[in-house]
Amino acid sequence: MKKILKRLLVLVIVFVAAVAAVLFFTRKKKQEVVYAVMDSASLPVVTMEFEGSAVNTLHGYAGAMEASYMRDTITPIPQDRKLSFQVDTYGNTVKGIEFEIRSLDGANLIETKSCDSYSGDSETVRGEIVLQDLLNAETEYILILKLKTDKWDSAYYYTRIRYYGDTHIGEQIAFAQNFSELAFSKNTSEELTVQLESSSDADNSSLGYADIKSSYRHVTWGDLSPQRSGEIRIDIKEMNKMVGSIQLSYGVTAEGDSGKVESYNVKEFFSVRYVDGKLWLIAYERTMDQAFEASDITIQNGKIELGIVSPGNLPIETASAGDHTAFVADGELWSYNKKENEASKLFSFKEKNDDGVRTLYDQHKFRIISVGEEGDVAFTVYGYMNRGSHEGECGLVFYQYSRAENAIHEVFFIPSAKPFQILKEEIGTLSYVGNNQLFYLMFGNSIYAIDFSGEEYVEIISGMEEDSFVISEDSSAVAWQEEEDIYGGKNIQVFYMDDGTNFTIHASEGETIRALGFIDGDFIYGRARESDIEKGSLIVNYPMYALEIIDRKQQIQTTYQRDGIYISDIQVEEGKIQITRETKGADGAWAPAPGDALIQNQAGEEEKSVVSSRISDIKKTTYSLNLSSSDNKEKVLSITTPKEEASADTRELSLISTADLGKTDKRYYAYASGRLRGICYSVREAIGLVYDKMGVVVDSGGNYIWTRANRASEALIDVNSVAASAENERLAACLSIMLKQENITMDVAGELASGRTAYEILNEAFSGRALDLHGCILNQVLYYVDCGYPVLALTENDKAELIIGYDVYKNLIIYDSLTGGTYKISQDDAEAYYASYGYPFVSWIK
Repeated sequence: MKKILKRLLVLVIVFVAAVAAVLFFTRKKKQEVVYAVMDSASLPVVTMEFEGSAVNTLHGYAGAMEASYMRDTITPIPQDRKLSFQVDTYGNTVKGIEFEIRSLDGANLIETKSCDSYSGDSETVRGEIVLQDLLNAETEYILILKLKTDKWDSAYYYTRIRYYGDTHIGEQIAFAQNFSELAFSKNTSEELTVQLESSSDADNSSLGYADIKSSYRHVTWGDLSPQRSGEIRIDIKEMNKMVGSIQLSYGVTAEGDSGKVESYNVKEFFSVRYVDGKLWLIAYERTMDQAFEASDITIQNGKIELGIVSPGNLPIETASAGDHTAFVADGELWSYNKKENEASKLFSFKEKNDDGVRTLYDQHKFRIISVGEEGDVAFTVYGYMNRGSHEGECGLVFYQYSRAENAIHEVFFIPSAKPFQILKEEIGTLSYVGNNQLFYLMFGNSIYAIDFSGEEYVEIISGMEEDSFVISEDSSAVAWQEEEDIYGGKNIQVFYMDDGTNFTIHASEGETIRALGFIDGDFIYGRARESDIEKGSLIVNYPMYALEIIDRKQQIQTTYQRDGIYISDIQVEEGKIQITRETKGADGAWAPAPGDALIQNQAGEEEKSVVSSRISDIKKTTYSLNLSSSDNKEKVLSITTPKEEASADTRELSLISTADLGKTDKRYYAYASGRLRGICYSVREAIGLVYDKMGVVVDSGGNYIWTRANRASEALIDVNSVAASAENERLAACLSIMLKQENITMDVAGELASGRTAYEILNEAFSGRALDLHGCILNQVLYYVDCGYPVLALTENDKAELIIGYDVYKNLIIYDSLTGGTYKISQDDAEAYYASYGYPFVSWIK
């Protein structure tokens, strides 16, 4: 920690010197500053073809990306192995096309060659790729198209590919298109209701969102009468022998409550299962966002009307200071000066006289860092850059807006070879500007401090693992544990980024400590005795005997400790700490205890929400930003667009964490409804994110770890029988059977006797491919049985058995290692039994 803080101090000194130099240079050379408008988009767009129709719109990248994360679409390969595509050139002259076929992780090159079969005109080029017979029928690969044009030396386009011979994707696309069309007609109740799973618990209050549980009336747009505008774009998101997942994107127009015709962007996601010759909708989601237009109608009386907004765009990003409010609406960043009744469009990729295919591509987000009293705004744009100086690149740009100059200045750019869906999870956790004028950013598993000139940065925290760190709600403070073992913490570092305050909390002799969170700027941590910590075959019980809250001056504000009561977890919400508790009986067994709560004293008035909603007759729920009314109501609204500084010396920072070099990414990526839902260190957590939405979980190499929608109705695994001679040998016998499935032999009994857990033994034997499924419900783990992997179940006193099958009558088939035979139990009874032990499952996957 001392070294880190020393480096940070050096950075502050360097920053002060840099500011002085910049100020001197600016004053001396101010007349040489040049401004320009953002360059128009220039990259071509590639669209794949399937059965004569356009599918999968591919956007170009200026450089090579990490292939394993490029899973936005999947393109079916016909049996003749000919893939057709179209290039919309947008003024480019295509000079050459090459392609590569790689394994999902990008490591293995399967095929590469030039594509000579293409032709076209100044607007459109059509081409065809003829693949060699090198691909496995049921395996997914990555196709990388590389275009050379008169404007781009190389433009990269990515899609997964797979033979579609055993799928029904063509029928499933037609089903999605028909369902979408029927929803507009409002006269097709029988055809739609048979596919919906409408529930009385569904929220039908906002047209910004509908799903398979919504009412028929809600799915058919309620009292709104939208009309399609423009083309429908079809993207295939997932495809296997049973299920196809498709996304439709299109625009609509509709009259609102005032009679004015308004525009909206709509996305519809479908998962369609093929069963016995019939197609069934198993997941559906529709989002709708109103196009924002700054006018004296949408901005008046202290309110900014945003209209219909989908849940993915709530909460609306806002920040205020004095008379100025910055906000994000419809993919654009705005600033509003209520005193002058002036709205400034600070940043937008949209462009007039453009078809919107490139400029409306919504794979980026804004983060408002700060708003100054004079209206200056610091902000970041992260994700895919649709146009401008970084067109086709992914990363993060830090901008500063000067209201006095009415100009935007790019401070620095951090490139990334990962797409927006990954970046939004890795960057979105923390970004903060301290009083020392350092910008703090969480990027990957590290936190960096970057000076405002973009000349210097320092990695202040590196290689953070899940549950080893906590961040305050306002991102102004972070605390992290020094030790890798989250249950063996001896030292916790606490760092306040607003003013640089830092200190270390130490564990007492024979104890460990654990970072739990922040509340109103004060740090919360727990203390546990090493003798109380119990390490089981699957889980670790970490009972904390005390909870302490400490402020930035290192003064203990609260100590929570009760005789005979232990703390297992906490949740911080709205100034309250909810405490989960447990007790230890005379026999050493742990049992849940009634919960408790700590309420933090909160001074001052409750902050009023900036965002409000109201119900209208036609549009249902609409949203607005609440601003205090201006005294200058007579002033007519003015709308401005700032200039952008044309800088030739844009600073590019490559943030490299030494702690991550050579390490394997052990995280799990959960996808559902056509997008990334989260990145998790726990398989259970990842599955939980997408289970209800029929999603999938993959690893960092793009390999499938779990999917819900592709399980057969029955399965049985043929295992090598290994019988235990005594009750206490059950676990060793089960582990031996699992290892034999991969032709691995090991002294399992000896490994267990040395204190190693079942998961640790399997994970080493399977080279990191073991899966801790503790907490996953039975229906979730049966996926692995269907794939041919027995599931180990551990109950009382490490009693072990293997789930090796299930039948069409909803029975489980269990291998009993004590008898060497099998028995059946109903899935309902098994569910209740395993639930009583917290679903104690372990398996693996190749």
